[in-house]
Amino acid sequence: MSGPEWEDMAPLRNANASRSVGARANTRRWYALRYLRTCRYPVTIPEVGEYVAPRVGLGTESAENALRTRDVPALGACGAIEYDRESGLVCLDGRLSFADRVRRAIAADALTHLRPPRLTRNQDGVFY
Repeated sequence: MSGPEWEDMAPLRNANASRSVGARANTRRWYALRYLRTCRYPVTIPEVGEYVAPRVGLGTESAENALRTRDVPALGACGAIEYDRESGLVCLDGRLSFADRVRRAIAADALTHLRPPRLTRNQDGVFY
């Protein structure tokens, strides 16, 4: 393929389709976003880790470490969440909708929409 058609496809041709977050990180990040969506105040990374750990099959310390070193900074860097490194607090403020936050994270390759974790109901019928 050459000529004008090929030139028009330059952005697609140059796009790095393999740039994507790993499956485990993706699942942790989705659950972290879902948890933060329910919080009415800033929370600590250990609090997020307690929520995420059983849902991804990790110990609390392992989940907390992954969140602290990789996941929360990645989501914070793209503006999907608010993260204060000094205090260690994370939250979602009211400036953006949840969908806009997810779009930001996907656009920044901090999250992928390909396999978000399924929602399940607890015994009270509440999705988590």
